[in-house]
Amino acid sequence: MKKILLVAIAALGLAACEVNTTGNIDFDANDVGYFKDNRTGLCFAAVASRKSFDANASGFGLTNVPCSDAVVALAR
Repeated sequence: MKKILLVAIAALGLAACEVNTTGNIDFDANDVGYFKDNRTGLCFAAVASRKSFDANASGFGLTNVPCSDAVVALAR
């Protein structure tokens, strides 16, 4: 019974999440930051955006990328 309740709560939590999208996004590739996690050896690309006074036009993206020489050179 506890497992069913836990699954139901998780399902409600996921159903309540929503993604706000907007067509008014200015993206500059120079805003992408790269870093390498020395604990795992994995490399990541991250970008964050925020429009002043507009909570619907903000976001954060993070993804795993290959640890190529170019990415390692750009890592901060």
